Amino acid sequence: MVDVQGGRLSAVGSAANGALLRLSLKLDGSVSGLVAALSLLGAGTLDALLGLPVWLHWAQGAFLAVYAVGLWYAATHPAVMRPIGVAAVVLNAVWAVGCAAILAAGASWFPLTPLGGGYVGFIGIAVVVFGSMQYAGLRRVG
Repeated sequence: MVDVQGGRLSAVGSAANGALLRLSLKLDGSVSGLVAALSLLGAGTLDALLGLPVWLHWAQGAFLAVYAVGLWYAATHPAVMRPIGVAAVVLNAVWAVGCAAILAAGASWFPLTPLGGGYVGFIGIAVVVFGSMQYAGLRRVG
């Protein structure tokens, strides 16, 4: 929870209350950073392996690189940064819906390979897990 004192924002609540939120932001940031690097460095190879176009890997990688930095900043900031935690929950929910839409659309959107379908499904599950952890962490913070 955040309180305004003397014109400055300050953290409210114990460090233990923010531990789950910090952990979930760090985990999400770590995985997002790895996927960003993989997407940016291996877009051409991933295109052939997964059936997702190069432009999508580039866009995903660029977004996730910025997202990962933001999550790590929030997780290591002295005050619990509730707005970034809320944004992470929302973005993870949107990402999960996007993964489900890609899987539901099938070949009409992208010619996914079996590995590509597994990849999109795994990413969808992972963001649901991260978003759920972040939501639970936000509830503890208050």
